[in-house]
Amino acid sequence: MMKLKLVTLFCVSISSTLVSAHGVQVPNDSKSLQIFKNVPAMSIASMNEPGVNAYFEDIVGSSSPNAPMACGIFKIEKGNPLVYTYDYDDSKIILDGHIYFSDGTQTVKGEVGDVLFFPKGSTITFSTDDEGLAYACGQRKLF
Repeated sequence: MMKLKLVTLFCVSISSTLVSAHGVQVPNDSKSLQIFKNVPAMSIASMNEPGVNAYFEDIVGSSSPNAPMACGIFKIEKGNPLVYTYDYDDSKIILDGHIYFSDGTQTVKGEVGDVLFFPKGSTITFSTDDEGLAYACGQRKLF
C-alpha cells in the first residue's frame, strides 16, 4: 500500500494531455490534473542493453521548453549491472526490493523509501542481487 501511495503522490499530471511515444506529455497551458493508477504493476519496456535485465518506462512529462521534467518507472533484476551516464539531473525513490548504486567512489544500497539524487554528468552503476523497482524523475524531455 505504501508503494501505491508514494507513486500516487508523484504521479499527478494534467488531464488534457498529448500521448507521446512513451508516457504522456502535459501541455504547457493545461491546469487540470490526472492520476496514473497502479504504476508499479504497469508493463515496463526493456532498456535493450545486452545481458542487462533493466527496464524503464516514462509515465508523464512536462512540455516546458525551459524546464522540462519527465517521470517514469525503473526496474532492474539480478544479472549484469547497468552503467548509465546522466546528461540531466535525476532522482529515484525505491518502491520495492533494493538496488545498489555506485558512482565509482561509493556504493550504496537503496531500499524501500530511500531517495537518491544523480547530478548531471555522473556515471552510475545500477545492480541488484534480486530485483528493485524505483520511481524516477529527471530534468529532461520524455524518452
